[in-house]
Amino acid sequence: MTAEPLKSREEWLASLPRIYAAAGCLLRDESGRILIVKAGYREHWQFPGGTIDLGEGPVECAVRELEEETGIVREAGELLAISWTHASDELDHPAQHFMFDFGTVPDGTPVTVPAGELDTHRWAPVEDAMGLLGPARSARLRAALEAAKDGRVRIVTTHVSGF
Repeated sequence: MTAEPLKSREEWLASLPRIYAAAGCLLRDESGRILIVKAGYREHWQFPGGTIDLGEGPVECAVRELEEETGIVREAGELLAISWTHASDELDHPAQHFMFDFGTVPDGTPVTVPAGELDTHRWAPVEDAMGLLGPARSARLRAALEAAKDGRVRIVTTHVSGF
């Protein structure tokens, strides 16, 4: 039995799977409702957030996306959950999503969604948010809420894309 020749570093790197990377925000109001947003091109609601730009880290992405999608400027808190989605018919590469705690804002905090990118927003009670977010994002919400209670980051692994 002959061993395969070693690949060059460039060949080895090219053979590794690539991932899609994104970051999202868990922001609640004083009544405990979750801020979610709706894009017309997606079936389900989503968290404020988006894909991580080249040269940007997950925290910077989450802060930027919260401001771009809602007009709310806040610092990111603790990492609550990391979601890993396996490649599928829907996504040709795996996806990783970081969920950060953005704390609590007063009830009635104004939200401004950007025209053309998002249709609307909602401060949803947790049960309503679970239904509106769809299976992948509701699993992420459940994990994030558990992590917010006990301070232990959760990892969610799924085959269902919420990307």
